[in-house]
Amino acid sequence: MSRPTIFKPALLLITLTLTMLAACSSKAFEPFDWKEEILLHDGRKVIAERVDTYGGPREPSQSEPNTKDRTIKFADPSDPKKTYTHKITGSSNYLMLDFHEGKPWLVVRVGPFSTDTRCPIGTYDTYSWSGTQWVQGAFKERPKVFSKPNMATTYTVDEPERRRKGQILSSLEIQKILHDKKRKGSAESSWRFTNDRGDGRTTDCYEYR
Repeated sequence: MSRPTIFKPALLLITLTLTMLAACSSKAFEPFDWKEEILLHDGRKVIAERVDTYGGPREPSQSEPNTKDRTIKFADPSDPKKTYTHKITGSSNYLMLDFHEGKPWLVVRVGPFSTDTRCPIGTYDTYSWSGTQWVQGAFKERPKVFSKPNMATTYTVDEPERRRKGQILSSLEIQKILHDKKRKGSAESSWRFTNDRGDGRTTDCYEYR
């Protein structure tokens, strides 16, 4: 004896709903790539290729997928054939990319779930290029011309999405993002460098090594 057909539309609706949810979930974990035009301290500009991948650990209260890692790739402004690549994990993010005496420097603000550093959350992980690899160093030993962040550090769901996938986020747009964070009273390290985390402890990761 065949089953009543009255349940078929309901089963179809459930199947379609589950399919759509699976598709949305899969899309949420797709890598997001864009480019940033970064203004260096001497007025030159560098185009950095950025890729964020998702699926990392997250707090139980989080509904959005957390960042698994971030990759940045850029060329030497004096020699476009020379390129550099750097990767960080978890919710850490880049604050600054700049060049001094032909050598690139990066400043990273350490975030939760970072597996590539032992730095406390909220500190600065500072890297410079040795000629063959990235070397961690003290934030206080960076060239003093590096006085403030020059990269857009966070993108939350309540902010306008200025990163157009596959296109370029201009240096003017980055400056606007940083200015808006300053105006809204966001964490100081997102728009300027600070010497302490607000609890009396230094932001220089190297002090904790």
